[in-house]
Amino acid sequence: MRVTLSDPSLARQAGRFVWLELNYDEEANQPFLGRHGISWTPVLLVLDPEDERVTATHVGGMSLAELQRFLDQGERGFTSKEESGAKAAASRGDDAVGRGRLADGAEAYREALRIGGRRWAGRAQVTDTLVGTLLVQRDDRSCAETAVVEGPTLPRGPSFARVAHVGLGCANSGEGAPWAVAPRKTLESLAAEATTLAGLPRDDRFQLYQQLMVAAQLRGAANENVRWGKRWLKEIDAVVPSSDDERSGLDVARVDVVLLLDQPALALKPLEASERAMPQNYTSSARLARVAEAAGRYDEAVAACERGLRNVDGPIGRSGLLLTKASALRGKGELSQAKATAELALQAAQAIGNEGNRANTVKRTSDFIAGLDKAR
Repeated sequence: MRVTLSDPSLARQAGRFVWLELNYDEEANQPFLGRHGISWTPVLLVLDPEDERVTATHVGGMSLAELQRFLDQGERGFTSKEESGAKAAASRGDDAVGRGRLADGAEAYREALRIGGRRWAGRAQVTDTLVGTLLVQRDDRSCAETAVVEGPTLPRGPSFARVAHVGLGCANSGEGAPWAVAPRKTLESLAAEATTLAGLPRDDRFQLYQQLMVAAQLRGAANENVRWGKRWLKEIDAVVPSSDDERSGLDVARVDVVLLLDQPALALKPLEASERAMPQNYTSSARLARVAEAAGRYDEAVAACERGLRNVDGPIGRSGLLLTKASALRGKGELSQAKATAELALQAAQAIGNEGNRANTVKRTSDFIAGLDKAR
């Protein structure tokens, strides 16, 4: 998404919008993030500067064309406050989600779909936003079931692809639960179809591959998992990054695919090259450490964590690096040092400003420490 946002053509929007980018990990930003219920990235909002009323909301990535339409939508919501029908319901949904009231937002989006009907021009976009909201709300069943009902009828484009991969991701989260099995079959077919569409944002195509790999693993279809993984990795390797942001985005995808293939060593050389190219970027060290630890290269993982810790700038990154280091130390059999490092990770996790992220990270770290205590 950073690549899209850095497109030179957006410079002409300077007279219409004031651009604000917030670091999710910085303490000073937590009041704003809390007011708007942001627990997921990326999230894009268009705000009325007078009262922070949200006139447009989007969770996830977008193509440049979609971003232009999103900005137009936000401007219309700002200048025309007396909408009616399906548009008014969708606007209420955007404002509710933008203020962190996810359940209210989801209900407003459902109302918009009911009012608008099957031929409503805004149906694909609102369905896209609805399943994204249900994902963030962690209502996996409703997310998957909505994608199954709405997805097949949507025009084939970026919103269709996102509904397919988000819905499939929600069904995958249900694993073997009865409610998840049948939707997953339908959504796998939709996601596979979506990979053939031209003009999809790269992030959406990569997320389609990711969810198709997970679905194949859940079915025990090892050959399909490898087929999707090789296709995904080939696309990653074909891109020559034009910026550090693009390099980082490709590396995030590279880590995902090699771990799903259970071949972490495939990513070591590219990630080492990225760390050399971005020596002050702690996330490049964190990705290298994670893959080295998964490959059993524990000394290399510890060293990468220590390099990252010299550059880290917030509690989310610090806790993640420390927990990876603790896991590598456990792999080396150094259980006392692993526990001491994990306790530092827990201290860092407790300083995370976002409540949901803090709770999840504290639990994960506490579970790791409990596992160490059992092993000793």
